[in-house]
Amino acid sequence: MPDRTFEILEAVVAEFIRTGEAVSSAGLFGRYDFGIRPAMIRSELQELTDAGFLEQLYHSAGRVPSDKAYQFFVEKVIERTKSDAHPTEKIRISFRNADWNDFSEALASHLGLLCVVDDVREEAVYKEGLDNLVRRLDWDSPEEIKQVIRDFEELDNRVSDFAKGFVNEDGLDVFIGRRSPVTKSGQLAVVAANCESDDGNLVILGIGPKWMDYKKVIGTFKSFQNVG
Repeated sequence: MPDRTFEILEAVVAEFIRTGEAVSSAGLFGRYDFGIRPAMIRSELQELTDAGFLEQLYHSAGRVPSDKAYQFFVEKVIERTKSDAHPTEKIRISFRNADWNDFSEALASHLGLLCVVDDVREEAVYKEGLDNLVRRLDWDSPEEIKQVIRDFEELDNRVSDFAKGFVNEDGLDVFIGRRSPVTKSGQLAVVAANCESDDGNLVILGIGPKWMDYKKVIGTFKSFQNVG
């Protein structure tokens, strides 16, 4: 993908995460300097739409990111984002003390997500923040509500199965929509990190809407990978 095209795609995703509203060429022109006029930005947006990175609900509407766009975006965020050296004191202390109830609660509050901690050695799952998930999602249909409820009910078993095999080069991955191994709702995204504590191996997950603040979540999770 050409650099300018990626810059425009990145801006669309960032703006949608920031505002929750469809993004137009005029809006991008007003906030970003791509070195081109609105008509050229509009042409780039159409090419990104044709390539499956953006979606347009109707002809005169702005664009919203597709799952393909989010996945492309978060891969770049993982590459660029450094660990957050300043998690809250409660997060730091509970991590060092291996108090996973307090840790999951503090993490959920800090990130505004449903957070899950799997203590692999103890085969125990801790989760907090369902209210964050309920508050932040767009409920378009009763079936979507039912799917999120089913996901929550099945979360312990799915996370345990996932944690046993979660090993990759970076120890951190992001799953968008139905690509997630622990949720089935198309509205959700999952950030997962593998890390070590003094008490053993952990898998930490942040579950939230696809328009979550990925930089904050990934930076926070990377800080735990540097602690163990």
